[in-house]
Amino acid sequence: MLKLTVLLITLLVIAKTGWTREKFSIQVNEGNTFGALVKAEPFTKINDGYYFFGTESLNWYEAYEKCRELNSELVTFETDQEFDAVTAFLTANGSRLTYWTSGNDLAKTGSHRWFTNAQRISSLRWARNQPDNAGQKEHCIHLGYIYKDSRKFELNDRPCSQDPNSLFKYICEAPEMETISIVVWK
Repeated sequence: MLKLTVLLITLLVIAKTGWTREKFSIQVNEGNTFGALVKAEPFTKINDGYYFFGTESLNWYEAYEKCRELNSELVTFETDQEFDAVTAFLTANGSRLTYWTSGNDLAKTGSHRWFTNAQRISSLRWARNQPDNAGQKEHCIHLGYIYKDSRKFELNDRPCSQDPNSLFKYICEAPEMETISIVVWK
């Protein structure tokens, strides 16, 4: 969609200024390099990321579909600091709910990876004795207060679907932002 928008803007600029390279330039940058005000709804900005907190309780596959409807993905925690920032936001807002992440071992049991980037989950935020693949059917990763005595959000594996105890809220993560600047000389 972004590429189509850039192409459309480029064509409009060309039509307006005529076809000369000296009359305009287009630059695409990662992130918000100019500090532009960004309308992020329905996402919430936490540090450098944008997150959506789904309110429906769904299985992992349905949660993934909901995120894709928002042109986003189930959350992937590239660092423990990102995990801590998101869970601090949840804690500050009084949440003790359970949320799906993109983590799973669907491709190879025991090899837990983030679905969005295929990176191995190297987090230190697992609940004690987790992941455990209880009953040989726990393949999707969620975060929550896992045990009755838990005092913080932690990661755990659960069945992805077909289990009434595996219907959770979900966290979507927006793709990394890009800004486009177009300079036109008259």
